[in-house]
Amino acid sequence: MYKIMLVDDEDEVREGITATVDFAACGFTLCAQATGAIDAIEKAAQFQPDVVFTDVHMPYMDGMEMISRLQEMYPTMKYIVLSGYDDFIYVKQALQRQVLDYLLKPLSAQGIMKVLRRAKEQLDEQDRQRVNLEILRDKVAKNAQQLRRGVVLEYLSGSFGGDAHALCAYPQPVDERIAFPMYLAVLSLERTEENLEVLRRDFDSQPMLLGASVEEVLSEVFKRRQGEFIQYRSQFLLLLPASQEEAIAACDDAIQSLRHYLHLTATAGLSDEIGSYSALSEGYQNAMAALDKRLIAGQGQVYTPSSSPESRRKDLELDAWLTRAAALCRSGKKEEIAAFCGELAQHVADAEMDASERQLLLLQVLSAVLAAAGRSGVDVAPAFPGLHMEWVLQPADITAGVEQLGTLMQFVSDAVRREVATSGSELIAQAVAYTQSNYADKDLSLESLCALFQISQTQFSLLFKREMGTSFLQYLLDQRIAAAQKLLRETSMKIYQIAEETGFGDASYFSYCFKQRCGLSPKEYRMQGGA
Repeated sequence: MYKIMLVDDEDEVREGITATVDFAACGFTLCAQATGAIDAIEKAAQFQPDVVFTDVHMPYMDGMEMISRLQEMYPTMKYIVLSGYDDFIYVKQALQRQVLDYLLKPLSAQGIMKVLRRAKEQLDEQDRQRVNLEILRDKVAKNAQQLRRGVVLEYLSGSFGGDAHALCAYPQPVDERIAFPMYLAVLSLERTEENLEVLRRDFDSQPMLLGASVEEVLSEVFKRRQGEFIQYRSQFLLLLPASQEEAIAACDDAIQSLRHYLHLTATAGLSDEIGSYSALSEGYQNAMAALDKRLIAGQGQVYTPSSSPESRRKDLELDAWLTRAAALCRSGKKEEIAAFCGELAQHVADAEMDASERQLLLLQVLSAVLAAAGRSGVDVAPAFPGLHMEWVLQPADITAGVEQLGTLMQFVSDAVRREVATSGSELIAQAVAYTQSNYADKDLSLESLCALFQISQTQFSLLFKREMGTSFLQYLLDQRIAAAQKLLRETSMKIYQIAEETGFGDASYFSYCFKQRCGLSPKEYRMQGGA
């Protein structure tokens, strides 16, 4: 029910109205009575009525002035005005103040209830409009957020083939677009005994439940801070459009909140400032390099890249080692891997490093090798049951540690070549057939297809490019555009219907992709007969 306050300086009038009018039957509850304008202003603050039912003629302050003051303080409050037949000036003022209704004296209970029911209908309609507007805003925000996150993830995976600036100009609130410059942080839950125990105890070893709980905590963090988060693989990426100091504070807030609410230890690596979409992938690698510092310096902290020229030179050298190691795991020959390991052992021996720096370098190379194996779908555990970080943690036995790394790299490389040689062509043929039959499924993506065929996204993308001469995402887009062209030529379906039918889902995004590919909007294409 709506709350209503009755304002009249005459006791008899108020008593008569309350005795004869069934407020509840009209959808109202009488929350307060006021003896005048000043009393009404005080009680409005206390009771917060939805509607004020007020006389015009009152001492000290008339009803119109009271309404003006209340409107300044409570813009959503509504009013029903009581006055006499000869007070046209007040009628004019009431209309100017957009009151719900104007009731002329003498009053009758039936007349008042009729006005109240009409007022309730107006309030109900306003509520419906407000709810619909909120739903619309939520949908717009959700779509904008999904689009924005999709752009970020595609850039990180190296699969984005369009113009990010144009795509993010897709209709959405300005404050929902990605803001540059920004910082990107990688937030990683540590695989400690304590964290594993929390998972077993509180989440029944359910990663999805754990992920939802982490998202809830991060949502609370970003209610009080700028930025947002995206789940990426087994990590959370924090997008932080602020200064470096504010970005560090946001990361620390996230770490402390996870520790407080979920009893989990997390560590964050923060990138250098990112100035454009194309720099997102580099920013991610930058943040991952900062995160690696936890291997030596400890967990549960925020790590940033070093800004000194010497440190940057070392970072570039490290990137070169990690890139080479990952590439050799994918396609390296025996002699190339042996040469790499020889160079690495010599570098570790000759470089001016202390024990911790040598350990960190070899740990990072080992991590790059294991990551490359995972991306290629190679399970190293059965062949290396004794795989431990201790391989590279003994500074006195650097040569043995590097030899172990070489053996592991050769195993991964051989497994990748066997997989490519034996099953690549057949798998891609199956994937193409599936795509041709299911391109209309808006949930079809590189991720979902790789999950279906149980292959890593990286390995699949390499195979698809080799067999088809194009990327999977480009091929999927071609299929959808071709289907849309046929429907535009041969049917009278509306544009939004074609967008749904061909897997685009959203008509605006469909129109953007179609014009990018065909040089014409869907409407122009149809008008020209598909020429």
